[in-house]
Amino acid sequence: MAISPLSPDTVTGRVVSVNPKGVRLDGHDDWFNFSRFAGDIVPPMRGQTVTLTLDRQGYIRSVDAAGDVAILSTSRQAPGAARDRTITRLAVLKAAAEFAAARPQLKSRDVMTIATSWERWVTRETDAAEELTDARSCPDR
Repeated sequence: MAISPLSPDTVTGRVVSVNPKGVRLDGHDDWFNFSRFAGDIVPPMRGQTVTLTLDRQGYIRSVDAAGDVAILSTSRQAPGAARDRTITRLAVLKAAAEFAAARPQLKSRDVMTIATSWERWVTRETDAAEELTDARSCPDR
């Protein structure tokens, strides 16, 4: 994509793919990569319509939701809360996947069950121990 060397460019589109390094928008063959110099960019969700602000080299400097009223209106949390929740979910999912990797009898749905249980424990309101789904109770299918 040709980028004007004089000013930042914006691109709006629906996200079709996301990874830790960038996004690919519908109608674009190339990926847009996050700038390592950008602040805390929260990667958008697949299917979300966004406006990307690109620097002169074509790297993403910011991601803004464009018309996703349903997504925005359901989030009534503090500005950093959605990012914190995403980070927590990814961390528990990674831990559950590592836990299941040593147990070949577990299936991917079991990983999600474990991750959900662990996320509930991490984000609990009180210090009282909640009942957790034990990995041993997952079916050996």
